[in-house]
Amino acid sequence: MPDKSLILNDKIISYEEIKEGIALGKTDFEQSTLTICRQWLNGQATFSLKTSGSTGSPKEINVSREQMKLSAAQTIDYFNLSSAHTVLVCLNTASIAGIMMVVRALESGAKIIAVEPSGNPLQDINQQIDFVAVVPLQIQQILNNAKTRNQLKNCRAVIVGGAQVSIALANSIKESAANIYATFGMTETLTHFAIKQLSPVQQNHFTALDGVIIGQDNRGCLTVVSAVTKQKLLITNDVIELLSANSFKWLGRIDNVINSGGVKLQIEALEVKVEATFNDLGITNRFFITPTPDEQLGEKVTLVIESDINLASLKSPDWGKYFTKYEMPKKILFCDKFQQTLTGKINRVQTLKNI
Repeated sequence: MPDKSLILNDKIISYEEIKEGIALGKTDFEQSTLTICRQWLNGQATFSLKTSGSTGSPKEINVSREQMKLSAAQTIDYFNLSSAHTVLVCLNTASIAGIMMVVRALESGAKIIAVEPSGNPLQDINQQIDFVAVVPLQIQQILNNAKTRNQLKNCRAVIVGGAQVSIALANSIKESAANIYATFGMTETLTHFAIKQLSPVQQNHFTALDGVIIGQDNRGCLTVVSAVTKQKLLITNDVIELLSANSFKWLGRIDNVINSGGVKLQIEALEVKVEATFNDLGITNRFFITPTPDEQLGEKVTLVIESDINLASLKSPDWGKYFTKYEMPKKILFCDKFQQTLTGKINRVQTLKNI
């Protein structure tokens, strides 16, 4: 193996030191980064991964080295990554998104810079970065900073995942003119298997990567078959509009449907309308929609807002501008601080328990 090194929080550590277990991390991030590097460099055959737990309890799955290599190869091929490039790892390397960034870098032979996850991971980076994966909160903070916003333009590709990109953020991303893409995937597919360009062209649909076969079941939910799934049919709970043999629009989760008085409402569609209303009212608080029991309706649309005070402006006449009478939130709850998963998603289940 060539003499290569990992730059971890400004420390240069050779692959040989990592393989032999000489290098020890001082933080959780350093330890998990060194662990996945050591396991991969030493040829570990199987890996145990945990799902995010954003919609329920996390579960553990076992995957093979070959599956991870195949997933990495899809991304490497799509973005033409090679040993001439530098990959920035700035996501939690104890979770699948960060783990796969490390694997992609190692498999492509790219130079790896790994930094402690932060709001703006480019803030202290003063060299060329060719490929980086971030969550929406990170890309927003990168764009809000003139220096790091300019750095994005030199990136070969920036991929954004882990949560939906809001309307406002999508507009900011498009204005950046950088090469930025939204990703679609899950732990079971070893992160993304479909890509949607956000900038400089803004697409409204996802396109499956080469070798991925997508379909739709009788519920209207996405199905996936690929080498990563060992050619087994993976049935998701993601409601989609299937546009072609390899492209689709994501509509929401089938378990995120509210049946209010016999009218079925998709939570994600309602949240888009809430965001539009909040933009008009100048409200920047985080929120989500959830069903709560109702004697007459069965379930009622309930809006949960992260705030330690009631927002009086929600009573503005503009509040009803985007909603039908069935869609209108019938109840509003306030929570001082939303609970989050390790990957930064809102943990809705735990948040509701704490209200």
